[in-house]
Amino acid sequence: MSTPPVHPLGSRAKILLTSVFGPYGRDDEYGSRAINPMELYQNQVTRAEGPFSLRMFHRSWGIMLIQTNIAAPCTLLDFPTLDRFVSELQSFEYDIVGISSILTNIEKVKKMCSLVREHLPRATIVVGGHIANRPGLAEYVDADHIAPGEGVRWFRQFLGEDAGRPVHHPLISSAIGTRTMGLQVSNSGRQAAATLIPSVGCPMGCNFCSTSAMFGGKGKFINFYETGDELFRVMCGIEQGMGVRSFFVMDENFLLHKKRALRLLELIEEHGKSWSLYVFSSAHVVQSYPIEQLVRLGISWVWMGLEGKNS
Repeated sequence: MSTPPVHPLGSRAKILLTSVFGPYGRDDEYGSRAINPMELYQNQVTRAEGPFSLRMFHRSWGIMLIQTNIAAPCTLLDFPTLDRFVSELQSFEYDIVGISSILTNIEKVKKMCSLVREHLPRATIVVGGHIANRPGLAEYVDADHIAPGEGVRWFRQFLGEDAGRPVHHPLISSAIGTRTMGLQVSNSGRQAAATLIPSVGCPMGCNFCSTSAMFGGKGKFINFYETGDELFRVMCGIEQGMGVRSFFVMDENFLLHKKRALRLLELIEEHGKSWSLYVFSSAHVVQSYPIEQLVRLGISWVWMGLEGKNS
C-alpha cells in the first residue's frame, strides 16, 4: 500500500465518507445492470428464484470501520439517493470526501466526483473499495487520490495519525431489511447476527480471487486482531453492545488462522459462551479440524466457493 501525503489539516479535516448512490441494479444511464446483471450487486445473493428469492441488505462495512478508527470529525452516508448526496454537499463544508464502490458502479463514482468538484471545489476526493483495483481509474474519474487496499491505515496516514494503533471494531448488524415473498424477517434481538471483521485479504491467493489482489497481492492479508485473546475481547464487546450471540465472520478464510481460532475456542469454553459463527472457508481448511472442534467453536454455517476449471 502506497503512503499518501498528509492532508494539510490533518485530523482537523472534516470528512464525508459515502457509498455510491442508489437505486442499484437498474437499467439506467449509469449502466450498472448492463455491466453485471447479477443481483449480488443489489446487495442480495440469489438471482433465479423469483418471488421466493431471499433478500437481505448489508451496510458498507469498510467505511464504517474507517469512520470508527480515525480522530477527525467524520460523517457517513450509506446508500444515499443522488439528491441526498447533493444535499449533503450543499449543506456542509467538507475538506475530504471519500467514495467507496465496486467496479460495477464506476459511472456513479464519476458522477459523484463531478458533483463534489461543483459543490465543494476545495475538497480533496478519495476513491476506494474494490473499484480502486480498476486499471486506469485515476484517468477516468476526477479524484485526487485512489486508495487501494486497507482503508483504516491509509486514512490514518493521510491524516497524520498513528497508523499502527489498535483497530476499534464498530457495532455492525450483519444484515438489514431481510425479507422473502414480501414478508419481513426479523433482524433484531438475540436472533440477529453481528458482523465481525478479524482480517482482510487472504493467504490462499487463489487465481480467481480479487480480494488477495486488493490487499497487497497474491496470498497477502492483514490481521486486525492477531490473537484469539484480542478477538475474544472484541466479540465480548459486540455481544454486550448489541445483545447478540451470533457472528457473521467477514474473513476470507477465518479457520486458516488455526492458532488464533483454537485460542478463541479455549476462551469460549473457559467463559461458557454459547456463540454461533458463520464463516467463509476453503474445503481443505475445514477438513483440517476434527468435527468436534468445529462444533465447540460454534461453526454453524460455512460458505465455500466452487472454483471453475480455469481457476
